[in-house]
Amino acid sequence: MRHPSALTGLMALAVVGPAVLWTSASRPAVVHERKVVAGLAVVFGAEPEPALTDEMQFLRWRISSVADSAAYTDLQDATATVTRDGQQYGPFTVRPVRRDPGLYQTQHIFTAVGEYQSVLKFRKGQDPAVHAVDFTFRIQDRASLELPPRRPGP
Repeated sequence: MRHPSALTGLMALAVVGPAVLWTSASRPAVVHERKVVAGLAVVFGAEPEPALTDEMQFLRWRISSVADSAAYTDLQDATATVTRDGQQYGPFTVRPVRRDPGLYQTQHIFTAVGEYQSVLKFRKGQDPAVHAVDFTFRIQDRASLELPPRRPGP
């Protein structure tokens, strides 16, 4: 073998490359939509994807400063409501995700397929003004992914 160091480098890349991709891919980075409110960029997503009926589902908001893209960690009195077909549910308390600054979430089990709207309301730090941002998302039927499909009852 003429260049053992080249082979060693390729082997290292083969081992480290997938680990780097796995590490960056293991963080939930599903981006549905981004909106700006009160100097903050708010990115909304549901996890896991696709969002399904009868499964534990997180609604998540990643919040960062528009000025410097730094994670925003001083959200106060954050609540979310969810609306479907004119029926409003909530408000639900929005909590920060441990060990992931700037990520906030609520937890739900949706029982009906369809289009939903989430509205996140919050205050920035000690500012008394209440800000709101809304996002539309879709819940799909879990049965559409089941193989083999379940048969109707007797």
